[in-house]
Amino acid sequence: MITVLHEQRSTALADAQAEGDALWLTATDIEAATGWQWKPEGLCHGDLCMPVPPALRAQWVRDATDQPALLDLAALWRHGGQPVVHDASGSTWVLGTGAAQRAETLQSLQAPDFTLPDLQGQAHRLSDFRGRKVLLVTWASWCGCRLDLALWQSMMNELQDTNFTVLAIALDTAEAARPWIEAAAPSYPCLIDADHHVAALYGIVNVPQAVWIDEAGRIVRPTETAGSSDAFRSIDRGTGALAPELAQASQQRKAAYLAAVRDWARQGPASAHALPAPQAAARVPAPSAAQAEAHAWFLLGQQLLRQDQSEEARNALDRASQLHPDSWAIWRQHAPRDARGLAVGEAFWARVDALGDKPYYAPAQL
Repeated sequence: MITVLHEQRSTALADAQAEGDALWLTATDIEAATGWQWKPEGLCHGDLCMPVPPALRAQWVRDATDQPALLDLAALWRHGGQPVVHDASGSTWVLGTGAAQRAETLQSLQAPDFTLPDLQGQAHRLSDFRGRKVLLVTWASWCGCRLDLALWQSMMNELQDTNFTVLAIALDTAEAARPWIEAAAPSYPCLIDADHHVAALYGIVNVPQAVWIDEAGRIVRPTETAGSSDAFRSIDRGTGALAPELAQASQQRKAAYLAAVRDWARQGPASAHALPAPQAAARVPAPSAAQAEAHAWFLLGQQLLRQDQSEEARNALDRASQLHPDSWAIWRQHAPRDARGLAVGEAFWARVDALGDKPYYAPAQL
């Protein structure tokens, strides 16, 4: 049995064959695992087709008269510029989405759809919120931003008369996120994304980061820091104290971001903070091939953890961080935690110090 992961699909295939870096599948299994169809003209999804190069057909296709033909899907997938990773045994494979496809989707400013569960296991689709403005905001139990859930609730209370909602995404496990969600008792949806699907879709690298999405499902402001600042870098690491003036400046930045969100919730496109399409497109994160591969390794690592293969999972997660060193979300989800459950140990501070003049939280350009 081979398990193939693609986007949010996980498909167990009894007839798949793995040989080194080759993954042989029938047309039926390809469609079940990926949604792509193997046709005479190539591997197709809607109007997009990846043809099998004639010079490589003999290597990538196995024809037979008494059974379905097989395609080395991994080879063709890589040929199309999309990442493929697998575990040592060849029993778990990730067919990732390439950087070019991610970039094209984001540049369209049409918010990529996704489906995630809440704590009760109920599935929510982003597209379910069409007709409302959505502040898609990420957080995690291992970050001090876990306390922001109450702030978002206060804002929701103020904006009850608008067609606005917060959609909070925990880049975390349900078990870790549960106490913080239950303590905040939010009226808005809090969804669980332990595999960081939303991070891969929107180029999110940290928490809290946010995306503003209008009633038509268009991105108004691409991924940006949701009001946090780098004031924490000046904290006394022995006592946890922060100079009053720095604490005040941090609070002011958060307040300014919340005020901008409120203005947009009430004014819509008339808000000074709603970016015209060309400006929004210019701020869209540009994913790289290494980042796309990193998300594939991260997904593999998460799956291996669920299979209790901790050592190989750790190797996959480390590989993800190596490929995407700017993603604090990838690194911190499995970083050592202190007694409070925060990923702020020595390794964290060493990475923060190594940033030098580079910001940990790039200020939102309001």
